[in-house]
Formats: sequence, C-alpha cells, structure tokens
Amino acid sequence: MNAACLICQNAEHNRIITAREMMFGRREEFSYLECASCGTIQLLNVPELGAYYPPEYLSMGRIDDIDIAATTSRRIAARFAGRYLRGEHCLIGKTVLALKPWVADHYPPSLRPIKLSAKSRILDVGCGTGRLLETLHYFGFRKLSGADAFVSREITTPSGIRIKPQGLAEIEGEYDLVMLHHVFEHLPDPKAALCEIHRLLASGGTALIRMPIASFAWEEYGTHWVQLDPPRHLFIFREKTFVDLAKSAGFAVTDVIYDSTAMQFWGSEQYRRDIPLNDPRSHDHGREGTVFPPEKLREWDAAAKDLNKEQRGDQACFYLEKA
Repeated sequence: MNAACLICQNAEHNRIITAREMMFGRREEFSYLECASCGTIQLLNVPELGAYYPPEYLSMGRIDDIDIAATTSRRIAARFAGRYLRGEHCLIGKTVLALKPWVADHYPPSLRPIKLSAKSRILDVGCGTGRLLETLHYFGFRKLSGADAFVSREITTPSGIRIKPQGLAEIEGEYDLVMLHHVFEHLPDPKAALCEIHRLLASGGTALIRMPIASFAWEEYGTHWVQLDPPRHLFIFREKTFVDLAKSAGFAVTDVIYDSTAMQFWGSEQYRRDIPLNDPRSHDHGREGTVFPPEKLREWDAAAKDLNKEQRGDQACFYLEKA
C-alpha cells in the first residue's frame, strides 16, 4: 500500500503495520501507517467508532464515588487545599496539606503549572461523564464545562456541571483553560482540532493537551505497545512533530512535561502475553491478581520515572498559549 502521511504529506518509505484491539479483548486487526519523515503513527480506514466506546470505557464510569467528596470534612479540606494549590495565600489550605498531604494527590498534577483561580473558565473536552470536572468542583473551581462526542445525551453532574454531547467544532464560548486529557489522539483531524482549540481559548489562556507520545515504549514494544490502542487512537505523534503542528495553528508551546507511568511496561507486556486490559489477570483489574511479581512492578515504576526525566516516556502534557 502506497499511503501518504496526513500530517506532513510524505508518501516515501512509510511503514504499514497491523495491530489488534486488546483493551476489551476483541482482537480485531487494524492497519496503521508510520510516517518515515515525521514519525506520526496514524490509523488507516477508520471504522465507525461508537462501538469501541462502550459504557465500561474508562471515561464513561460512575462519578458518585469520588474519594475527596466522601465526607463533609474531606470536602472542606479539598476546598481550602485547592486555594493553596492554585497559588493563593491560604494559611488554612497550607495547614490542611501539612496535616493531610494525601489531599493533594487528588488535585491533577498537570494543572499545577497553570495559573488559575476559582473563577477561571475551564472546558474539559472528551470528559466522559465528568469525573475530573466533578473533582475540580470540590477543589473550589466554579466555572466548569464539559463536552464529549461519545456521550448519548446531555449530563448534569451531582454538583451541577453540564456535559454536552458535542465535538470541538460544536462548542461555543471562551475559556481560560481548554484541556484534553488523552483525547487528542482520538480526534480524526488534528490540524482542524488545534484550530478549534485556538478559537475557544481566551487571550492569556492555556490549552493543556495530554496524550501518548511515540518514543521508547513504541520502539521497544511496537504493535504490543499498550498506548497504540487500536482503533480508538487515530494519531500518535513524536514530540517535535506535535510541537511543529501546534505552532502552525498559531500556538506557542510553553512547556512539555512527561508524565508516563509503569503501565507502558506492564500493559505492553500483558499484550505480548495476549492478556487484554479487561482480563481478570490484568494488573489493574484485581480479581485474580497480576501476572507480574512485585519486584518487577517496582522496577518498572522506577524506569518510568527515569524515562520521564529523559523526556522519553510514552505520554506527555503540552502547554499551549496563543502566539
């Protein structure tokens, strides 16, 4: 097959590979192109995707069991801690975190480099049923909106946040933070998506895009790499290629922070053993226990941290501002 890269248009020496759907154990085969020029991995012949986002998909889970909201005291602690974590002067929040440091574990690390206030207008694109937005509500944020093309109807969360069944092009408004957490790789037209994000972003605002990156884990595991995730992941970029694409859409890339985990190892090793993520033997499933010994899991945790420091992890946070 002589196929051209949809990102850089190169058609020379591109590689065609075949990978299987393994998250839900369907094992259907899908073809990807890996561009010999820019390194982007892209799905060929995209199927009707609705069937591949069932109710048990990660972002479609329940949101009535958020740990930070389990008791009144936890909700109060989160509200004051949120003020301190946003960089406000809040002695009570500082004290809460000194006495209960675990509260900070529930505040998204990817938001800490961004200057925000309780009144910041935040849009979460591809938010599923809104678990992250609901968590942010308990940390004191009040202007929260969500959109997801794969929810069947408009959702209102327990705290009153509206989740609309919309894609990027359908969203209106202006936002101080537009965030896509492991969503960008699911979009069929990355160039158009960046233009829509640019449209929605207020002057001085930040776009946060977290997504898989083709680096060490891809080179090590190939089609068994857990974050290839056919057919849901349509485009997976190299860091430089995405930075260049963002610049071409009118953004300045202010920072890139790698935040990959040991899943790049244990998930990919499971796929090598033909163990889907929803299998009882899966490391994060818990019914029958992991197939990996504790010492190997600790080794992978350490290796993931080292890869992030070297900017070779398998996922990263990109922080964009209007140029």
